[in-house]
Parts: sequence; C-alpha cells; structure tokens
Amino acid sequence: MYKPWSSSVSTPPPPLDRPVWVHLDRLYGPPDSPGPIADPVPGGLLVATGRVPGLLKRWARAADGRWFGRVNFAVCDAYGAVVAEHLAVLVPASALSPREGEQRR
Repeated sequence: MYKPWSSSVSTPPPPLDRPVWVHLDRLYGPPDSPGPIADPVPGGLLVATGRVPGLLKRWARAADGRWFGRVNFAVCDAYGAVVAEHLAVLVPASALSPREGEQRR
C-alpha cells in the first residue's frame, strides 16, 4: 500500500544544497561516435561528456538498494551556452562526486 510522504513525516527535510560534479559520461553513457561531427546541426551541438557543476538537493534510495541524488544542473552547447537546465533530476550516485573547496549554502 502506498503511503504518501505526508503520512510518515510532518514536513520534508530541508534540501542539502551541496555542490557536486555531475559526470555526464556516467549519466548518459559513452559517446557512440569516435570523433567530432563534420556537419553540425543548426543551433549547435550538446556537450554530453565531461563533468558539469550541480547542486545536490537530496538523496533517494531505490527499491533495489541503489542511491540516486536529486540534482540541479545544466547541459551546454559547444560554445558554453546553456541548452537545457535540469531541476531535481535523479542522477545515479556513481555519476556524482563532491566539488571540493566550495562553500555549502
């Protein structure tokens, strides 16, 4: 039987707001093509490799035992322009690492 959050806890815990790195290769998988695209599409190409800064809001555990972070982060194009802002996206813990030396908010 499903029990909503409100039936188990009076208020949800505050967000963590911890700076993290989101490793896009681990989240989206390795690139299919071995090299750059010769004829880019209009509007630019996404950069879906490497790592981008994110903000960990909270942790969630899957029924199979895996951990996921609810993370805010952005994906940019090859020129650095934000193409997609992701809010509260479930990211596997294996695709996250702490951003050292940054203040927690």
